[in-house]
Amino acid sequence: MCTLSFLPRKHGYIAAMNRDELRSRPAALPPATQQAGGLFALYPSESGGGTWVGANSGGILLALLNWYAMETATLGKKSRSRGELIPYLLQETEPEKLERSLHNTDLSGVYPFRLFGFFPDGQQIREWRWNFRNLTMESHAWQRQHWFSSSRSDSQAAAERGAACAEAWKGDPTDASAWLRGLHASHFTEPGPFSVCVHREDAATVSYTEAEWNRGELQMDYLPGNPCQASQPLELQSLSNFAGRR
Repeated sequence: MCTLSFLPRKHGYIAAMNRDELRSRPAALPPATQQAGGLFALYPSESGGGTWVGANSGGILLALLNWYAMETATLGKKSRSRGELIPYLLQETEPEKLERSLHNTDLSGVYPFRLFGFFPDGQQIREWRWNFRNLTMESHAWQRQHWFSSSRSDSQAAAERGAACAEAWKGDPTDASAWLRGLHASHFTEPGPFSVCVHREDAATVSYTEAEWNRGELQMDYLPGNPCQASQPLELQSLSNFAGRR
């Protein structure tokens, strides 16, 4: 259950992601710098080390959505976490090498997912889809984009949250970061399972992550908890930039 937003910038990009999870799930750890092969990576993580979003010192950003539409009772028991993929793949510096590493990964026992890769050097967006049997890829234009998932209904989440994004774009945002934070804390038309900021009895938006790549520098901001309930939503935890560390 997540909402992922992407905005291209003159010298990079800015992206934001709400993570929606069961209220009973343990809280994740805030972003920290990690070694990723010959690169450095920055991402929040669960206690086991997996993550749903991360970027490396080459500017590559990866984000993972669960693909609930492909989950059925016939899948069998999950034996591996989807969250293991991003830390491993962030060791790569090029789209082709990353895709090759993904195709060479044994995905047996990994539940269906949609993995998005953003590559600023070539202004490419790639989406890989794993349906528990086959891995496919499609490309997206380097332009404003939003993607959604929900354990209740991926399609209904896309329809209702997509309408919220379209409504938000009726304005003319001059501050992309502030606009993204406002969108990801919003409830159009009311708080619920399909609002951008999710509210359910059993689940909710549990964190907001924002990543910006600008002129070869990466910054990641992280807000634990429900974005709409933050006392100071524009003052998130900022981690240090790192430039040229490859």
